[in-house]
Amino acid sequence: CDAIYRASKKNKVPDEGQEYPTSVKRKDLIEKFFDKMEKGHALVEMPGSRIIKIGRGAPPSVDIEVENRQGNKRKFLTRIRGMEEYGIDGKSFANDVSHRFACSASVETNPVGRPALKKNRVEIVFQGRLDVELTALLSGDEGMSTHGGAKNANFNLPKSVINVVLRKGIPAKKK
Repeated sequence: CDAIYRASKKNKVPDEGQEYPTSVKRKDLIEKFFDKMEKGHALVEMPGSRIIKIGRGAPPSVDIEVENRQGNKRKFLTRIRGMEEYGIDGKSFANDVSHRFACSASVETNPVGRPALKKNRVEIVFQGRLDVELTALLSGDEGMSTHGGAKNANFNLPKSVINVVLRKGIPAKKK
């Protein structure tokens, strides 16, 4: 009862008039217990179920950002960062994507005018608008993209960790 029904250390304010119940349904007890627990995640390499990392909070995100090229409204740049947390090497990924989608790619270790990167992390800049194609490639969902380059990918990231940001002036793609 103390572990489940008393005020948490974070709140430090006990609920007014709340007393310990004399009986509780199993479903309510389980829900209350899981509400008290902190969220966590585990990164698992699937062939073999080898655990790569266990951590607190939400899993790390892979950020895909689309922006206009300087001075041009019809040409785009796609930036991606955060793949290293999932065991994807940035340079080999850039080479693979540039061959799959016939675009140029550059790997930046210290991007100018952008948020700093952690040690041994890279930001990859692709020429063109590749947000849907990169999402399809990383998630392994071939039906998401009409481009044939997303097929036969060995990446299986959950779609919930892929963040796509469209900068100002970028229209949403028509389905």
